[in-house]
Amino acid sequence: MRSVHSYLTYARRLPELVKRTWTRDYQDVRLILEQSGDLKYFNIPATVQRYFARGFIVTGLVLTGLIFVLSMSTLWLGLSRARLEHSHKEVYRALLSSASENNGGEAVSLNDEQMVALAQTIRDRDMSIRRFVETSMVTVSEENDTLKAQLETSGLTEKIIKIIQQNSSSGGFSMDTDIQSNPLLRGKVADELSTNRSLREVLYALPNHMPVANFSVSSDFGIRKHPLTGKSHFHTGLDLMSETGDDKVLAVKPGIVVMAEYHPQYGNTVVIRHSNGVESLYAHLAKLTVKVSDKVTTESLLGYIGNTGESSTGKHLHFEILVGGYPVNPQKVIRTAQYVQQIQNSNK
Repeated sequence: MRSVHSYLTYARRLPELVKRTWTRDYQDVRLILEQSGDLKYFNIPATVQRYFARGFIVTGLVLTGLIFVLSMSTLWLGLSRARLEHSHKEVYRALLSSASENNGGEAVSLNDEQMVALAQTIRDRDMSIRRFVETSMVTVSEENDTLKAQLETSGLTEKIIKIIQQNSSSGGFSMDTDIQSNPLLRGKVADELSTNRSLREVLYALPNHMPVANFSVSSDFGIRKHPLTGKSHFHTGLDLMSETGDDKVLAVKPGIVVMAEYHPQYGNTVVIRHSNGVESLYAHLAKLTVKVSDKVTTESLLGYIGNTGESSTGKHLHFEILVGGYPVNPQKVIRTAQYVQQIQNSNK
């Protein structure tokens, strides 16, 4: 017990000893040596003594730190090895249990040669899976670049994209528990999968076809001169005219009708609420064929192209797509969604 107590005492005094040695006021030292009757003088300046003492202290601290780091690394490696051995034992027990079930419940034992063959099979399969994951990651990464480029051409702002993501039923992408626990799907792989899921959620939320089968655009999205006042204003949608005389107006995406009534400016108007905060508006209809709370699909008839409300440009359909209440360019959005749908169909 005394030796332990002494060691602790020295350990407590060590910082004080280091401090005293570091800040000590050294004096020049002269050594006199006698050899065969001759006297030889050696001078050791105070500066040299100070550098030597401080160098010794720094070296000691560095070595102590290295010893600590090596000790912790050894401990960590030991724990990792123990976990790996435990994992191997679990795999071995699971394989024996599976083999026992396939053998009618009888116990199965493997000799050393069979164990080596089994380990080699597991290793080869693990390597194959890793190569597959790496190849898939490259494919997903390339697809992400394509989807990002398409999303940029859609004209959607960062604010609009965030609205769609926040209104997602999943609340944004989150890795499943089985993926989180799988070491093969961590790091960059998980990031690429997360990005891919997030991009697809945004793009799949967009309508992918026009409400009129064959049409021409009489007035585009953006700044234009108002047909009644002649003043420049922002046109929040598209004005579509049928080229074949087919005046049917269909829903551009499944959803629920939240408005189906006459509007002083838009005339007979239908508004459909889709998923992820996306809505579509159809105005100047000659006749309404749906009512509020109706569930519609892309084959549902909403009404017919007309000229009701403040419409001085003749019979046409005023069509809008809104995200979180903000109008977006229908042509760009639908063109982008159609491209993504083509990718999806080609991957099937």
